[in-house]
Amino acid sequence: MNAETIERWVENLGRRYGELVAEGIIPDQPLVKPFQDSNWPTLHPGAGLELVFREDSKRLERVMIILIPTADQPVYIGQLPAPFTLNMNQSAVRQVLGAPETSKRSGKLPGGLGMRGGSDTYYLDQQVNPNVKVTLAYLEDRVVNNISFALIVTGHD
Repeated sequence: MNAETIERWVENLGRRYGELVAEGIIPDQPLVKPFQDSNWPTLHPGAGLELVFREDSKRLERVMIILIPTADQPVYIGQLPAPFTLNMNQSAVRQVLGAPETSKRSGKLPGGLGMRGGSDTYYLDQQVNPNVKVTLAYLEDRVVNNISFALIVTGHD
């Protein structure tokens, strides 16, 4: 996978699955629910990549990139859109992006999944990507383990 493809997915957040497939923006693969009662069917176009859709509208709501596994997950090893890199920590992120819009503190995850180092959320340039934010989640040592591009306002509860 390459940075241009990820940028195209981010630019098309909020659009419907059928439109994205018809225009060749995403692969024509079935959406799969991560668990039975999920309202968020996903598409896995490559290792460490998840495109998350809203079940009722089939709108693309999130592009998730796994850089370091926290469970039994494949890892993304391709190119990322600038200014992101495969090996980042919170200090480097804040040096490049500045102060986050919101930040979550470290915490212990339920179910024995261990500690996480919190997250930082930034709004993308609203002229270029209106209604899009990026959240960088950290491990306990403040290394970025995943990047999530998502709609700021989803249009549903």
